[in-house]
Amino acid sequence: MTRQIKTDDASGRGAVAGFKVPFPGRMHGYTEEGIKAVSAVMRKAEGQTQGAYLRQFEADFTAYTGANHVFAVDNATNALRLAAVLCRLGKGAEVIIPAYTFCATAIPFGKTGARIVWADIDPRTWVADPDDIERKITSKTRAIMVVHLLGMPVDMPRVMKIARKHNLKVVEDCAQAPGAAINGRRVGTFGDFGCFSWHGAKNMTTLGEGGMLTVKSHKDAALVPGLRHNGVRAITGKRQRYWVPAMSTVDIDIEGVWPNNFCLGEAQCALGSVELRRLDAINAMLISQAEKIKVRLADTAEIEFARIPSGYKHIFHQFIMHFNGRAFNADRNDLMDILVNDYRIRCIVQYCPLYRFPLFQKMGFGRHNCPVLDAWWDNSFSFPWWCGMPGETIDYLCNSTKAAIAKLKGLKK
Repeated sequence: MTRQIKTDDASGRGAVAGFKVPFPGRMHGYTEEGIKAVSAVMRKAEGQTQGAYLRQFEADFTAYTGANHVFAVDNATNALRLAAVLCRLGKGAEVIIPAYTFCATAIPFGKTGARIVWADIDPRTWVADPDDIERKITSKTRAIMVVHLLGMPVDMPRVMKIARKHNLKVVEDCAQAPGAAINGRRVGTFGDFGCFSWHGAKNMTTLGEGGMLTVKSHKDAALVPGLRHNGVRAITGKRQRYWVPAMSTVDIDIEGVWPNNFCLGEAQCALGSVELRRLDAINAMLISQAEKIKVRLADTAEIEFARIPSGYKHIFHQFIMHFNGRAFNADRNDLMDILVNDYRIRCIVQYCPLYRFPLFQKMGFGRHNCPVLDAWWDNSFSFPWWCGMPGETIDYLCNSTKAAIAKLKGLKK
């Protein structure tokens, strides 16, 4: 298995050249088995989409998650778009969405015309706080969106209890959490819909883009094939000639809603089945890496980690920490200055609260009441992170962080 680090990065993380420890755009490299699977589709598959490899990938993911219905799509954003449509949102409706997440979580719901209400984070787990969600429910609320950010599950038993009480739809954004679980139950199977990402930076990938939608109800699931594939479906009933009036027909699935083309190619599906077989091992390695860092920095009081509730499986899609330098008047930027400039560690800051972005402010969603997130986020940061980090790299990250904090204490006296 080989890996090449890009020198440019569309994620906005910046060029990696010149860093001792970079932050690569990919989580892991491909195996020979995956490469052969893609090549086999190129050589043998008669059709390149909507075929046997799609059906196999969906069957494999159904078996892995235990979801009622599974649909492969071209990316997680479009899985979220399908979920938003199936929630029957529109103008006048409200949907509660965590403010701490990637922008793609919220954009599909904003497109429906619904009003976005920002949810705060739990101060211990750093993902959506169910108590804050419940506080923000009104007579106009129609759906709750939760995000298992960074691989940390949200308290889904509590969220589902709230949703049942108020008769609300629940969408799980599992883009960063395939394989995460609560007491053995996989995320994406609690709510009405689960949305997964196979982007190249994720714990498993289908050639850089791809996604999956899980659906709980049979009624909603029956609508997805048409919504996913331009409203195309077979002509039913007996026909004298199979080609009359045409090979298929195009119809509507939800009144007033145009269908789309969100299909995932056969080569990507073939790779997806191979990657899925690796997923638990990849997650286990990331968990092991995270535990090593937490042990190494356990005596560094200024570095804080998210607390993982008992029975929760956090799969560490990224490794985010919180820096508390109040005692010597230092903040995250002071620490990162030293880590970047003195030790050439490409730390990053990610997932800015969505209400701070121009996009959401200009679209009318700048108002918020998220005091926990506002107090926490400005001192959060991420270590470089990928699956299979060498032990010496982990040692260097931890030793450098300790040295940088010691330097800050001396500078700020």
